[in-house]
Amino acid sequence: MHLIYNLPGLVQLAIFAVAALALMFVQHKITRIFLDKFFSGYKSDLALNIHTSVSTTLALIVAFSLVQAVTTFKQADQVVRQESVRINNLDRLLVRYGGSEDVSVIRASLRTYANSIIKDEWDAMQSGNESETTNKLFKPVSKGIIQLKPSNARENSIYSEMVKLADALADYRAERLEAAKLEIPMIFWALIYLLMFAKNTLSAFFERSKTADIVMALQMICFSSLIFLTYYFDEPFKGESGIKPTLIVDVLDKISKRTD
Repeated sequence: MHLIYNLPGLVQLAIFAVAALALMFVQHKITRIFLDKFFSGYKSDLALNIHTSVSTTLALIVAFSLVQAVTTFKQADQVVRQESVRINNLDRLLVRYGGSEDVSVIRASLRTYANSIIKDEWDAMQSGNESETTNKLFKPVSKGIIQLKPSNARENSIYSEMVKLADALADYRAERLEAAKLEIPMIFWALIYLLMFAKNTLSAFFERSKTADIVMALQMICFSSLIFLTYYFDEPFKGESGIKPTLIVDVLDKISKRTD
């Protein structure tokens, strides 16, 4: 699954479609062998009616899961955007505060922290973890700001804003790390697979013809596409589709070029 996650989206979609079609035809073959052996009239109106109900239920559950996955993905992306904005704003305020040695040290620490998010923590988030290195590198930023001693009303105003931004950065980092652990509960995937199995079994009761096979294959491609999209957006920081640290990279470039 790790290898599939890192393949291009269209390749992943093709894999899902081929796997779903292969599963359906193999399951049809096995089910029909059983029906031919034990039942002379295998076609059942009841089975076909239940197949319609199962297909509808499956579509609803997959659609619900997809909405949840996309919502989580967008929320995680927004958290990263807000975090990158706060990093940039904090550096801008440090520049406005003054060019003292203490401020220069804090700015250097902020750049190191942002660089660690990109190089250390993003890889750790692939498995839902945080980076201890990144965690340690934030402390000099937060502690350095607290230890500043404003000497006039202007510096005092900027100091208050910097303290708020430092707190906000800690909060957004916590939200980002929490988002890295979010995924669709396994019970939903288990239910989807169970309904897919039931649907394939019941569809074996359809009349055996090329037309029926084509129609069922198209339906299976549609279902597999929806399931793929759900899988694609699940776990927002993971794989080829995952959120990348591009925004933080851009901010790091900006603050590296910003002069005191």
